Amino acid sequence: MAFDDIFSRKTDSFGGAFSADAATITFPKAFGAAGADPGLLVQQMRADYRQQVTRLYELGSPRIYYVGGRTDGTATVQRIVGPRNIAAAFYERYGDVCNAKNNVIDVRMSMGCGDTVLGGSGYQAKYVVITQVGLSMTAENMLISENLQMMFSAFRYTGA
Repeated sequence: MAFDDIFSRKTDSFGGAFSADAATITFPKAFGAAGADPGLLVQQMRADYRQQVTRLYELGSPRIYYVGGRTDGTATVQRIVGPRNIAAAFYERYGDVCNAKNNVIDVRMSMGCGDTVLGGSGYQAKYVVITQVGLSMTAENMLISENLQMMFSAFRYTGA
């Protein structure tokens, strides 16, 4: 016998599960191989990627043309400044515009729980350079928070 909802609604069906600890952000060029845990204590990350598109019209015609231009992206990383002296390698690598050719950020999310990985997806930002660093501190917990602004010029979906 099928379960009938009290409000006569179609009941939910379980679509799967994944664990929050399956998400990773890595900076492989600063700390070695992809997947290495740099210990940067990242609390939040946001990336925005856009392309310039120019719309052209033709006189005397209803035609419209799109011209794709350059791409650019920005990222914000908020982290806690920790006791480990690993930030120096990160700043040295990602803060130097001359290293941009090789600087990437990998963001991955695996699907599944525990040892059962059912696939995943991810993104990779390329040509990354730090453009701004900000610090803040609150009296409540005496933690120093860092806000990093970065720019990048290529972004790709790495799929499953």
